[in-house]
Amino acid sequence: MDEERNGSALKTSAKLPSPGQGGLRRKLCQPEVLAALLISLLAVWLHLTFLNHAGGLWRDEVNVVNLGGRASLGEMAKDSFPVLMPLLVHGWTALGLGAGDLGLRVLGIMIGLGLLVALWVSALVTSGLPPRLGLALFALNSTIIIYGDSLRAYGLGSLLIVLVLGTTWSFLQKPTAWRALLAGGMAVLSVQALYQNSVLVGAICIGSLAACWRRRAWRLAALIFLIALAAAASLTPYVPLVFSDLQGMAVLRAGFQWARAGANLSRAIGFPLQPYVGIWALLALAIVTQAAVALRRREEASGADLRLFAGVTLAVGLAGFCTFHRFAALPTQPWYFLPIMALAAACFDAGLPLLPRVWRVALFGFAVATALVAFPYARQDSNCRLTNIDLLARQLAAEATPGDYVIVSPWYCGLSFARYYRGPAPWTTLPPLADHTTHRYDLVHEQLQKTNAIQPVLEHMVASLRSGGRVWVVGHMYVPLPGAPPPADLPQAPLKDSGWADGPYLRNWLAKVAYCLRQHSAQIERVPPPEVGQVSANEDLELCKASGWAPAKVSGSPSVAARTPVGRVSIGRED
Repeated sequence: MDEERNGSALKTSAKLPSPGQGGLRRKLCQPEVLAALLISLLAVWLHLTFLNHAGGLWRDEVNVVNLGGRASLGEMAKDSFPVLMPLLVHGWTALGLGAGDLGLRVLGIMIGLGLLVALWVSALVTSGLPPRLGLALFALNSTIIIYGDSLRAYGLGSLLIVLVLGTTWSFLQKPTAWRALLAGGMAVLSVQALYQNSVLVGAICIGSLAACWRRRAWRLAALIFLIALAAAASLTPYVPLVFSDLQGMAVLRAGFQWARAGANLSRAIGFPLQPYVGIWALLALAIVTQAAVALRRREEASGADLRLFAGVTLAVGLAGFCTFHRFAALPTQPWYFLPIMALAAACFDAGLPLLPRVWRVALFGFAVATALVAFPYARQDSNCRLTNIDLLARQLAAEATPGDYVIVSPWYCGLSFARYYRGPAPWTTLPPLADHTTHRYDLVHEQLQKTNAIQPVLEHMVASLRSGGRVWVVGHMYVPLPGAPPPADLPQAPLKDSGWADGPYLRNWLAKVAYCLRQHSAQIERVPPPEVGQVSANEDLELCKASGWAPAKVSGSPSVAARTPVGRVSIGRED
């Protein structure tokens, strides 16, 4: 009691009763708790469904696995993310658990299930109640299940940011040395998973400082500042690495667009139905409003510190996350928003005040109804392969001969193709790159400065056809209509409208390959892929085969359907 009068600890709104009083048993029998447990079991089922259907590793997962195989932390850090995820894969593999795709997928599933556990831990530590909104809105979301379980840092970063929220509030309640170390350790690990988590950790610390300011707990505020300082200091080794390759990263930094970011955010939070975008927005507004009310009231109020902490954290986190991506200049994808969605879900459960019974019943009904609507959609989405390149690579290994030539487009799909292809025919990407183990934007940057980057590929294609070999194209290649002119050459990058973005060049290079095959091959056919059901659009490629030598033609075309415009390419890489 004296500690609370002195402002060295902050109060929460509710606590679980002790087991000795029989309170825990009564708590577990309450409808809200039973519903939370059942929703959690549904989420576990979805994670296992994804594990059963995910298949091979897609390019960004292969990138992480290859980085995890490097010998030093400096090599592992040569990515768009800090070192934690490759280091975790490295340790998993060293234990003998990551020898094949299934073992690596199990690691991803454990991270996804760990995020589910983190939601429970954070909710119990902050509000003393099981997660309600976090489970219904977040844990059953198929974007979280698919990309949180993928071997990329988004799931791990989301897990850790939720734990940072819970451990920081635990420290504010009872500021012991152990809890300070735990909160600081989680903050450091969080920023080592995702660079963007640095702004979210900062938001949690600012929310903590707001609660400390309300209670005049200055000593506690100083300790929170030290936690933030430790997390920031852990990122200093990356500063030279980030600034050393700004030129090469220009290919990746194609520009931030608010309209695209808003559309991708809507895709992420508009699950299971589009109106849920409005529900997320209303809940965020309610939590921030509660914080404003708690900030104005200086008198003692049950749970006011927690509501202030959650609301300020959410408001600053949203602003900081948008600012980070604006200055990072990266085209967004729906899974980019996983960390801020995880933090928002945890803040929803932490910042809700003690509601009257009628409102608690309504909230319980909303959570249950959302789960019932979301589960069928999430189950359908989870029944999806992340790539079909592993199947195409094995198909090519069985059918290709040493005189054939294989072209993979776009270039970044070469990472997954290199992992699975063991055939006798040589292969390359558009443009040809010397390294297909990681995303080598620096090498692509060099190729964009050439006007004849794929000329060696075209010459090899013609030589293979002339000698009786075949040319295989892994990608979405569409042959031009008869009599169509050859694709025009693009100038060296940067282009006036798209800068250093490689998209226009990818389409142009593939169009040149299609035109060359139409001119010099006797037949082009699409090879039916194996029937595997639903495949993610991010890496669902086709296989085409060109065979037979034909002199250059002015008109006419090989025996292939040519109803689709030249050079459509799916560009949906993850960064």
